[in-house]
Amino acid sequence: MSFSENVLLCEKNRGDFSLELVARFVENSPVKYIIRITTPEGIIANYVSSLEGFKNIGDLLVALHSFAEEKLYPTDTEELRKVLTAENIKSFVKLKKSGKFMK
Repeated sequence: MSFSENVLLCEKNRGDFSLELVARFVENSPVKYIIRITTPEGIIANYVSSLEGFKNIGDLLVALHSFAEEKLYPTDTEELRKVLTAENIKSFVKLKKSGKFMK
């Protein structure tokens, strides 16, 4: 059975890796959404997730976008390893949205 694909988004980094969000479909079947990573050598890895999984990834990426606006320089890598978690990043973003930080 043949299938069709639409690349919804393609991002390439400086290392020449590409990340694509792909919709794969066959007539009379549900559309599958895929995160595809391609190495500079052309090796492809596809990741298919549930919708809940994609939501969780998306929520963290949106929070990370806001969080990463603040430059973070490690001074204690062991402590940072303990506290730099998805939950803490999301909490920081909520705090950041609720007020204004002054220097």
